[in-house]
Amino acid sequence: MSTHPNVAVIERMTEAIVENDRETLARVFTDDMVFHGRGPIPFAGDHHGVDGLLAALGTVFELTDGDVKLEQLYCLADDEWGAEWEHAVFGRNGRTLAMNDSFVYRFDDGRIREMWFIAAGPAESASFWA
Repeated sequence: MSTHPNVAVIERMTEAIVENDRETLARVFTDDMVFHGRGPIPFAGDHHGVDGLLAALGTVFELTDGDVKLEQLYCLADDEWGAEWEHAVFGRNGRTLAMNDSFVYRFDDGRIREMWFIAAGPAESASFWA
């Protein structure tokens, strides 16, 4: 079974976020892209465009001083939709938070138009970010 090309788009997007590669992100996302963050996370809400996405996720890198470890557990996609399950471990002020996150992507002609981030952390997740 072959992997759908939109899986590679998701993987390229993740690399570009970690590397703060705006040029690649501009190619991966549509101009009117919206990022929806949900759960006990410091960037909950809706964020528009590459700048909005990077500002939201930049909050995590700032609060953790870059102590972020990500492991993709699975990813699948078709022409219109994609889904990803990820294990994330964050370090902050001598504490560690491990959580599983899900992502849902809506594609438009091979580019991400919408991205939902749903945090599935333990009950203490909110206090970790406070």
